[in-house]
Amino acid sequence: MVSATEVFLAHANNSGFDPTVAELRRSLTAAKQEALTQVRTVAQDGLQQVMPGLYERIVVTTIQIAAHVGLGVGLALEALDEVHSRTSLSLFSREIREMMTETGVSLKRRHSNRIAKLVAEIEAQRLAWRHNHEFLSWLGFRRDDQRYTALNRRERLEAFKVQQRLLASRDAVITKLGVPLTTALEGHDRFMLANRWHLPPSPDHAVERYVWPLLSLQSGPVTMLEYARLEHDAFVDAGGAKDQASALFDKIAAAFKAQLIAALEHLPEDAQAGVIV
Repeated sequence: MVSATEVFLAHANNSGFDPTVAELRRSLTAAKQEALTQVRTVAQDGLQQVMPGLYERIVVTTIQIAAHVGLGVGLALEALDEVHSRTSLSLFSREIREMMTETGVSLKRRHSNRIAKLVAEIEAQRLAWRHNHEFLSWLGFRRDDQRYTALNRRERLEAFKVQQRLLASRDAVITKLGVPLTTALEGHDRFMLANRWHLPPSPDHAVERYVWPLLSLQSGPVTMLEYARLEHDAFVDAGGAKDQASALFDKIAAAFKAQLIAALEHLPEDAQAGVIV
């Protein structure tokens, strides 16, 4: 039996390798792009009518991809496609993601197929940890904001139960995908979050950008990926040239691909891929 890494590389390095999977991947990206367009053009009450159907289409397409290539590989390909297309559910507002959460709960209950239930559960947990990363971005790093004292921010974090909910979502995904792939997906979802906290390009923040990835206690490649993400944000926020920003983003995509390749070596048996067709 071929490894998950081999299956991932076969599809990631050659979009024409399996036309069926390639078309499903294109359809998944198109569904996310359509949903983002709807958010920009449809009134809020109208979104409540269209978003559940679009999110269901996204989850069902993800299930179809996973059925072809295995759970771990399917989610890894989806994340890689999100990086290259810069289109992710993380770009939606919390209100829109909450509409998706309601649909996700329904999908988990509805599906009896094992892989469908796993995908629906993982996608629901990814929505949940996006919510909590958003709270962390909003409240965790407002040291100089006079509107929110440290005590007030801590009380809000406790009220939202950010710690318990974030760890619960993380643990739920770890049991299905293993630690390395869960780490990769959560870091990716946080980086793609539309309103993630940015460290302004100041000397003090340059020190923080240096120190914090090291304190994550992750492996060298993952730590360097976090450096690349932080430096990209700082460069863009400072008004850096678009071509250089694009080059920094390409560096992130390459490092993220390497992280996914390494992570797929540690999948639980239930998340393994099938044969290369």
